[in-house]
Amino acid sequence: MPYIQRDENGKIVKASARVLVGGELVPHGHPDVVAFLKTRGQDPQAVELALAELRRTDGEMARAVEDVIMVLLKKNIVKMTDLPKPVQERMSFRVKQRVLIQDIYDQATARIVP
Repeated sequence: MPYIQRDENGKIVKASARVLVGGELVPHGHPDVVAFLKTRGQDPQAVELALAELRRTDGEMARAVEDVIMVLLKKNIVKMTDLPKPVQERMSFRVKQRVLIQDIYDQATARIVP
């Protein structure tokens, strides 16, 4: 969501994806933001498309971050206890789920079906 600054008439004079001191946080699709972008030759749809791409790749990014955390843990650069408790719990849960999946495949592979 962008931060905006308005003039004394309530018209947007500045918009940013970064925090603006004294700025107002509004949705990307807010009619005032759309109008502001259009009047300055920018395509608001490009923002929506970029947001859609970010949402589409959220799962992939989450897995990448998880993999980075696991590497840091394995190399003892970070200890599990260094992580916030909610992150520890999520990581533990996900590790258990991955072990469960691997066990299922291992058992299926080991089983000889006549």
